[in-house]
Amino acid sequence: MKNMKKIYISLAIMTAALLGQACSEKFENPAPFEPVTLTPNITIKDLKARYVSGTPYEINDSLVIGGKVNSTDEFGNFYRSFYIQDATGGIEVKIGKTTLYNEYKEGQTIYVKARHLFLGAYGGMVQLGEKSAEARYETSYIETDLRIKETIFRGATGAKVVPTLIKSSSDIHNGLLGTLVTLQDVTLVDQNMATWARKATPELEAGYGEQKFKLEGGTIVVVRTSGYAKFANQPAPALNSKADITGVLTKFNSTWQLALNSLEGVVVK
Repeated sequence: MKNMKKIYISLAIMTAALLGQACSEKFENPAPFEPVTLTPNITIKDLKARYVSGTPYEINDSLVIGGKVNSTDEFGNFYRSFYIQDATGGIEVKIGKTTLYNEYKEGQTIYVKARHLFLGAYGGMVQLGEKSAEARYETSYIETDLRIKETIFRGATGAKVVPTLIKSSSDIHNGLLGTLVTLQDVTLVDQNMATWARKATPELEAGYGEQKFKLEGGTIVVVRTSGYAKFANQPAPALNSKADITGVLTKFNSTWQLALNSLEGVVVK
């Protein structure tokens, strides 16, 4: 009996030790983030210039771009992509993941090894991603963890991007596409609904909101908001209100558009 008791005690000690080891391994803290530093060998502007309208372009050179993140999907108005910009311009990087803001933070420097990625466009906006299997799209998402790890590199975090001021029609141009801008002292002249967008209900699908702001000089910029944005049902400014609006400048064919990161980008006067 004494021998059996010793055996039971030994087994209990071994089991406890194994459980303790398993728990320590399971709940071990992740390795601390170590920012990467790469040297870009092409600007975002020059990379985008390689795209020829209507033809997806495969990048076969060992090109590296770098830029700061100027968008966030934290508030639901961006989906499975983020924008980066350098001193020459901005571009959308299509990654097939959500909650990107946890890894790619506003103001953080991101490097992209672009070899074997594709440049394409949607509505005239050049994007960077994988080759699309659907003819209606020129690019698709960088989805697998392996592809993401070998192409997208997280650099140092830093201050958020300072937006470019757009005060009048003469200030807005294609070189600003994909960059963070502030439409200064613009007037809301038209809207398709009184809220920023429409969230889904049992009766209705989510719907995009379109608030049309006019710059001095007459150019219209549409602030287009997803029905999945956390602030979709928040009231938009009243018609004829003046405001400063900050977001990422985009374009759909000939229509200037702006995508808000959050309602912090809206200052009604």
